[in-house]
Amino acid sequence: MSVALPLAPPVRVARRRYRLRRVLTEAGSVMLGIGLLIWSLLPVYQMLLIALDPEEGEIEFTSNLWPAEPSLDGFRDVLTQEARYLEDFWHQFGNSLYIGLLTMVLTVLIGSLASFAVSRMRLSKGSLLTNAALLTYAIPASFLIVPYFRIMHNYGLSDNPCAVIAAQVTFATRLRS
Repeated sequence: MSVALPLAPPVRVARRRYRLRRVLTEAGSVMLGIGLLIWSLLPVYQMLLIALDPEEGEIEFTSNLWPAEPSLDGFRDVLTQEARYLEDFWHQFGNSLYIGLLTMVLTVLIGSLASFAVSRMRLSKGSLLTNAALLTYAIPASFLIVPYFRIMHNYGLSDNPCAVIAAQVTFATRLRS
């Protein structure tokens, strides 16, 4: 007498297992997302605690989740430039904004034009050209600082935001090529 064994589990059991696996995968993804969100926002929260702390210069963590007496005096000091180290805050902020925006625009422009040009080239040794870009990784950027400084000094740009912009664009496009 022979007994026939089913080769596959019934359809209901297979669907139930699939749903359970899907729910567990979704729950794991949500838990991972929550963990990464907390990990990413913790430094921002710590900066907020430091900014709202009424005691000037007291930045150590006292295991309180919120300052006992939060104060916006730090923000007022920044906006009115009353603190001794914030005398030129708005000038410095403007320079940073100018340098950052111009660096971003020039890097995107140069990088996109260069990548378009390389992609349209029909060279017999094209792979040699594209692989040559990897050689730039062999020279650390710190080795280029002294020659770059000498070049900027020779051109009279040693105390100019244009030198900073040129350096940042150079190093950004060097690393992205």
